Amino acid sequence: MLNGIDEIKGDVIRTVASLCAAAAVTAPKSGGQLFNKGKPLFIETVIVDDKETIGRLAEWIRARGKERRQEIWFRDAATAEKLDGVLFIGILENWYPPVYDCGACGFATCAEFMEAAKPLRKKSNFFEFVGPQCNLRNIDLGIAVGSAAKAASLYNVDTRCQTRIAIAARKLGIIQSEVAVALSMSITHKNVGFDKRMPAVDFDSAELGSLPATNTLPVKTEDGRWAHLPDHEPEE
Repeated sequence: MLNGIDEIKGDVIRTVASLCAAAAVTAPKSGGQLFNKGKPLFIETVIVDDKETIGRLAEWIRARGKERRQEIWFRDAATAEKLDGVLFIGILENWYPPVYDCGACGFATCAEFMEAAKPLRKKSNFFEFVGPQCNLRNIDLGIAVGSAAKAASLYNVDTRCQTRIAIAARKLGIIQSEVAVALSMSITHKNVGFDKRMPAVDFDSAELGSLPATNTLPVKTEDGRWAHLPDHEPEE
């Protein structure tokens, strides 16, 4: 016999996260193209609800915050450690454009965009997400995340849409998506992401010096410049 929310919390998170994943996959998307001419599903959904993995994600977020010298990463790391679970929703490498030739990417046709994007996509694997991405597919991702968040709200599970923990999941190999959004989930008396203040961070402290490199670009140098790929000029 289970007594109290603490004992059933894990089952609730897993059940609701699964329903949210279903909502993400069935959400409307450009041309209804999730399966097209035998092509595989390109929306990825991954559920993480164990504290050890969530702890690894939080540690990576802190390490990335040190490299970027931005406090907001430390705020999100602290929030991550309080989560009961995370649903990652992303676009896998095998995505294809809807062939609308809409021009939103700056090219006249989808074929031109895909060809021109090839060299950039190879280089961008060093970055947090891979790009360029199709604008309409990014809209599809947003609709999928919104549908998942709505499903969670129907069962009164607190959620927040986040990208930094999704970046951590991609870099740690937890997800394979080129670009993703995380639906952070919690069952508490108050949403863990509500009124979180930005922490004060000493980026040059010995404590932060022990954080490992994330092997992700760009990184910010002590003089405030951004270091990019070797064949990119640093930003002034």
